[in-house]
Amino acid sequence: MKKIGILCFVCLCFIWPFVSGQTDNYSIRITPFSSEKYDEFSPAFYLDGLVYCSNRKTGHFIFYSGENNRENFNLLFTRPEDSLGWESSVLLAEELLTSYHDGPACFNKEMNVIYFTRNYNVEDKLKDVYDPQNKLGIFSAEFNGGKWTNMKPFKYNDPNYSFLSPVLSLDEGRLYFASDKPGGSGGADLYYCNRSNDDWEEPVNIGKAVNTSGNESFPFISDEGDLIFASDGHHGLGGKDIYYTREINGGWITPIPLEPPINSTKDDFGLIATGNMEEGYFSSSRDESDDIYYFKTEFPQFFNCDSLQDNQYCFLFYDEGNLDLDTLPLRYEWDLGDGTKEIGLEVEHCYSGPGEYTIQLSIIDNNTGNTFFTQSSYVYELKDVIQPFINSQDVSIIETKIKFDGLRTNLPDFNIAEYIWDFGDGYKQKGPEAEHSYNNTGEYIVQLGLLSDKDSLGISSRSCVYKKIVILEDYQAMAIYTAKAKGELTALPEIEESDQSEVNNLYSYQDALRQNAVFRVEILTTDTQLSIDTSLFDPLRGEYDIREIYLKGENLYSYTVGEEKDVLETYSIYNELIDLGYNNARVKSYILADMAEEELIELTKAFGEFADALFEFDKDRITTASYPILDRLVEIMNKYPFIKVEIAAHTDNMGSFEYNMNLSRRRVQSMVDYLAGKGISEHRIIGKGYGESRPIATNNTEKGRAMNRRVEFIVINK
Repeated sequence: MKKIGILCFVCLCFIWPFVSGQTDNYSIRITPFSSEKYDEFSPAFYLDGLVYCSNRKTGHFIFYSGENNRENFNLLFTRPEDSLGWESSVLLAEELLTSYHDGPACFNKEMNVIYFTRNYNVEDKLKDVYDPQNKLGIFSAEFNGGKWTNMKPFKYNDPNYSFLSPVLSLDEGRLYFASDKPGGSGGADLYYCNRSNDDWEEPVNIGKAVNTSGNESFPFISDEGDLIFASDGHHGLGGKDIYYTREINGGWITPIPLEPPINSTKDDFGLIATGNMEEGYFSSSRDESDDIYYFKTEFPQFFNCDSLQDNQYCFLFYDEGNLDLDTLPLRYEWDLGDGTKEIGLEVEHCYSGPGEYTIQLSIIDNNTGNTFFTQSSYVYELKDVIQPFINSQDVSIIETKIKFDGLRTNLPDFNIAEYIWDFGDGYKQKGPEAEHSYNNTGEYIVQLGLLSDKDSLGISSRSCVYKKIVILEDYQAMAIYTAKAKGELTALPEIEESDQSEVNNLYSYQDALRQNAVFRVEILTTDTQLSIDTSLFDPLRGEYDIREIYLKGENLYSYTVGEEKDVLETYSIYNELIDLGYNNARVKSYILADMAEEELIELTKAFGEFADALFEFDKDRITTASYPILDRLVEIMNKYPFIKVEIAAHTDNMGSFEYNMNLSRRRVQSMVDYLAGKGISEHRIIGKGYGESRPIATNNTEKGRAMNRRVEFIVINK
């Protein structure tokens, strides 16, 4: 899925001049601790309040210089006093104070480590604080014993260049900062260092998707993982503007500007926020000096939305196992599971929506309309894409109301509390259904954001999606656009190619061929066993051998005639059965390994009943009574030359375990030797004696012990 990036950026740039009459996304107000005379900027969350930079006087003896006679910046702290006011700002910590610039700063989650900016040279108290050679670097300190101690410079500091505005990632495994060090795009660039083995790795430039020939600085990481920063190099409203971006698969999406009134024609920078940008603080020079403003989101903001995926309901149906039906009165027919039938090996079909459909491809007899053979069948579960869904037309004309709704949203376990629409022209609306018209032609990005019910912590989850709407001048332009769009439609996907689907194969002709299938004409099936002598089969006697097969999976008895390796070779038999009145006749495939297994199961039952008579008492020599059964096994193995069989011999528990194990092994070897003497390759026979280790009945009665004295034949290479 494509992430919203360039399109949204372009859209916003064109929208701002036209916005009027629409409630702003944010409400803002200047904070009470901001002053008219001094600068306050770059707030950071600390404990239950804020730490920020300011050049206001703090009562300490400070030397300053410069034509504006302004003091250097220090780190101050304040906290809310009540719902309306804030406490007077105080110096954060005297031990961090220098006679030069201190700040901005950030803190770890435990609030016991600070990373902050200050000048490299802070020893000479008479030195000009505006000395351009005294660059800024990043330092850290630890809070211990009521004071900040163990101050350390950042290992990559370089006194020839500035390193400033540090901020930690949410997991504290990455430190972001700004620097004008060589190798960047120009001005100050954004960098990061990853933490490894409790140390910082080499700085990495975020890249040209974010950094410009201008200045990028004041980074912040939101709770959603977005990187928020200030830049004067991207196209914005003027001065520094605040943008956000996100790292996806190792790359950064095109930065997107925040909307007014956060951004303005002045410098706006140093934003921090709680939750999903629900509220926070930022710095701005819009009122003479730099001040800190509080903002609150009026319309919840949704970042990094996914593009809307179309639900695919139309497919191409095709089966690879096509047969040449031209010489026979047969045709292909699809039953598409929704009441629709289509003739042909390759058909196209559109479903009305998601659901579970049982699909069959059958070969139909043209003479009778009956099914000759079902070539494939499967259950197809068609699902909607898991996403918020924008239901609307994609093309319209100016000043015409377009209906939007999100009612087909498919987000399992997401209980929607609120729908929020952004129509891409500065207008927003709430509700599951909405209407909107556009006053200008062009392409607009419509976004649907969803808020869930709040969890036990009072937090709402968010999900969002966007799509493009094209607005044209009139209906003629709309007709031309629609015709062109239809001409660019790509071929329908085959049903297996759709990532919305789940296919559960029930039967496949190709799979049957790969499993050594034969094809027989089924006369009928019944849930009760019939006698082969029943009058139902009288018309077939003398011409066909009638076979009975028990279908375990269906709990049915199947009665068949004929047997061919090629399904179409059975048509003459099928046709004759139809003429004889067997109107339900149809061709079915039978897997030889399954049939061999059925015959061996029947043989095993017979062998088990007479196991005591097959060997002399306490001996491994087989008796003549075993010859007919072993000869029958030879017939089965010759009939199915690809199967391998395990012969398993078992005993009761009379005697020692070792004795019974050895006896069973000797007995099974006698049977293997007999089969080999009849021409069965020893590679196709595996003999195993299990002794008394695998009883199927109790050994406390003679009847149970007799059942345990058994021999089994098992197909082992199905």
